[in-house]
Amino acid sequence: NEIIKNAMLEKDTLLREIHHRVKNNLQIVSSILSLQGRYTTDPNIEAAIREGKDRVKSMALIHQDLYKQDNFSGIDVKPYLDKLCKDLFNTYDVSDGQISLITEIQNIELDVESIIPIGLIVNALITNSLKYAFPDNREGKISVSLIVENETLKLTVADNGIGLNATELESKKDSFGHSLIRAFRNKLNAHVEVDNQGGTSI
Repeated sequence: NEIIKNAMLEKDTLLREIHHRVKNNLQIVSSILSLQGRYTTDPNIEAAIREGKDRVKSMALIHQDLYKQDNFSGIDVKPYLDKLCKDLFNTYDVSDGQISLITEIQNIELDVESIIPIGLIVNALITNSLKYAFPDNREGKISVSLIVENETLKLTVADNGIGLNATELESKKDSFGHSLIRAFRNKLNAHVEVDNQGGTSI
């Protein structure tokens, strides 16, 4: 029993160290992107670098949480997504009262293989809403919901912004963010529905 106990302790210590190093390496990547951004004045390149940093940060948050907790097999979804959403609002410097964030996230635990793509999908969808849904500083709201319904995980990211017509929606399909969503949709064996009534809901 003592041998098994020591072996488990060593395993936990090793896993904790791995997650700590992954988090640190992702932070280094984020710093490199920040440094690279200083050498351009092109707003499109600056935006692409900022979005890349946000994606890296969404993964780093997962490993940071795993490093802090005792259970290394899963992530508590609610605090992770709450922090991810708030960080994105801070990144885009959303004024108080301009765009409100509404979340409905159940207290569930997901494995790392599931939460990483979900985090990146939420990142992409909120970024799109913050960039395009509320032009001319108009007010609005973005809602994020993640619930278990009929033994199926249901993620919804919606806004009450200007929405997208059929032509605009088609043009977005070639964007990096939507390509990312399509790739992770296959990984998660997911089905995607888009509703453009009264804003955009995905």
